[in-house]
Amino acid sequence: MRAVWTLIGVNTAVFALWQYAIYNKDRSLLQTLTRYTTCSWQNMREGRYITLITSAFSHADVGHFAFNMMAFLTFGNILSFIPGIGPLHIIGISIGGAIVSSISWLAHTRSRASTQPVRWNPYAQQVTHRVAQGASGMVMAAGAVATCLAPYIPMNLFFIPIPIPLWVITFAYAGLDMFYLNSENSRIGHAAHLGGSVFGIMYYAVYLRRYGGVWAMLRRILRR
Repeated sequence: MRAVWTLIGVNTAVFALWQYAIYNKDRSLLQTLTRYTTCSWQNMREGRYITLITSAFSHADVGHFAFNMMAFLTFGNILSFIPGIGPLHIIGISIGGAIVSSISWLAHTRSRASTQPVRWNPYAQQVTHRVAQGASGMVMAAGAVATCLAPYIPMNLFFIPIPIPLWVITFAYAGLDMFYLNSENSRIGHAAHLGGSVFGIMYYAVYLRRYGGVWAMLRRILRR
């Protein structure tokens, strides 16, 4: 769990910087945080590729921060209790999920800007200025790995009185992300979520399938 708490600690430190900058209306700090802890096409063009990672440790909104950290702690707790899943795996899942989710968001943002002239496409005008931040992609990567390793582990949600298998929650969340992927009204980075989930599945398939989970289930089914 040390790796999980370390990652949460980094998120908390960056969140505190955002809150300080917002509360004190510190324009210089806000600009610095936007340049170095958010993901955007402008940052890519200006060579700040590190933001593919740092944006996953950045939250300006209290609710966004709290939800992501609770979810990451939940999935990290599951992973930490599975034999063989050490700190290096948790860090690898988190950093890899951050990079892939950021790239997925950038690619989807670009794809939604059509080839029509900019004056006929307001969305295209916004592509350069849109920014993304948050640990959601990294959380989804950890959630996907946890689901692959322990799909039937019972989970308790605030508004549902009975435990629900983890795989049901994961599939439902992925379904919502796919449904709202191209929504004009959603401010959520659904493409980042899906990218993080895909990375988590691939990480499990390459590095962790020997520890059981859905891979062992598939092998038993194929042997029948």
